[in-house]
Amino acid sequence: MSVKATVTDVTKRITTKPNKSEGIISYDVDNAYPQRVQDIINSSGTGTLCTKIFGKFAYGNGFVNELLAKTLVNNKRLTANKLLIKSGKAVSKFNGFAVHVNYDANFQKRSFNYIPFQDVRFTTSDNKDYPDMLAVYHDWEKEKGSKIIKEDVNYFNYYNPDPKEIQKQVDAVGGWHNYKGQLMYWSVDGLEYPLSPSDSVLEDVQTDSHAKIFKLRNITTNFMASHFLKVQEFEDEDDLIDFTNSINNFQGSDDASKIMIVEKSNDEDIFELEKVDIQDIGDLYAFTEESARNNIIRAYLIPPVLLVAAAGKLGSSSEITDATAFYNGVTADVRNEISGVFSELFNNSVFGNFEDFDIEEVKAETAKAKDTTEGKAKILEVISNASLTPQKKSIILQSLYGFGIEEADKLTQDFNQNITPV
Repeated sequence: MSVKATVTDVTKRITTKPNKSEGIISYDVDNAYPQRVQDIINSSGTGTLCTKIFGKFAYGNGFVNELLAKTLVNNKRLTANKLLIKSGKAVSKFNGFAVHVNYDANFQKRSFNYIPFQDVRFTTSDNKDYPDMLAVYHDWEKEKGSKIIKEDVNYFNYYNPDPKEIQKQVDAVGGWHNYKGQLMYWSVDGLEYPLSPSDSVLEDVQTDSHAKIFKLRNITTNFMASHFLKVQEFEDEDDLIDFTNSINNFQGSDDASKIMIVEKSNDEDIFELEKVDIQDIGDLYAFTEESARNNIIRAYLIPPVLLVAAAGKLGSSSEITDATAFYNGVTADVRNEISGVFSELFNNSVFGNFEDFDIEEVKAETAKAKDTTEGKAKILEVISNASLTPQKKSIILQSLYGFGIEEADKLTQDFNQNITPV
């Protein structure tokens, strides 16, 4: 007898269904998944930091080919490197990016424009006017209006550089003067809506966001526990409102340790403050906050040392170097994918023939040895070593510790003259 395990309480992270009224495939039930993810990330310090680091490693230090990096790709002075950076940041948030491609009459690519990934949706195959295309709109979540303004939606064909296909599209719109070009849509899942890199810990990102709200609420209420305030029944509603406002205004870091005067008409008036005890709430929040942050960091596979300050303070040079090398390895596939997309985009373009689209890895940002306590001790050993000539000392200071010729010579001379080096 075989036994099958079934899971009944797991739901899909996003639901994609055709929206017939708008002629698109919705990006989750509210068609606002990427917008929602972006808002959640932006509200979390840890989520924002992890996304920023992941994005930095995705676009690295830019293209290795400096001529390619500086190449202008449109009339708005957007360089290839800036387009790369924008694309890498989009990948860090959404696991995808989009680039608009324009052609000339010779079927060569003549301009590239960055398109916000969160603004792109797939149209349905039964869309009467724009079947199986890509729709770009700035307010799918309907924050700026109660409905989609169809006249403001731009439609583009999928990227396909085949001259025959381009000519068909040009003919379909009545000539080159009406042609809008194509859209390169890349995601980790191909031509599908991807999940965000933070999706598996999105609830933790929200938790991190709410933890800071909890701390803010504590400081604005003088870190007071919840209380019941019992008073005599107010005969006038306006008096109740004034009293309530006074209590609310009395709370806050600016009003801490102040004395509030409350008048009693007679000894029978009730004024009692009763504390509501909630067991270990401070420790519980601290544990929850730390747990959420750790989950976010683990999801991005970021070594903790990369999240803190430079070497010499909260991490040694070797630790930061090793961590940077590790995370370059983690993000290598993403850089290679992005590099491949740019290689395809620049193929048969008016920007010249480039062969190298490699993206330079991030370099470890470590403090120079001469700026660390350990390094200064080593330098002192060198210049106080009686077995070394002044010339050899100068060479060592230049080659190992990054001193200039004049600076190295002066350090050696000052020591020989019994002047304590700073």
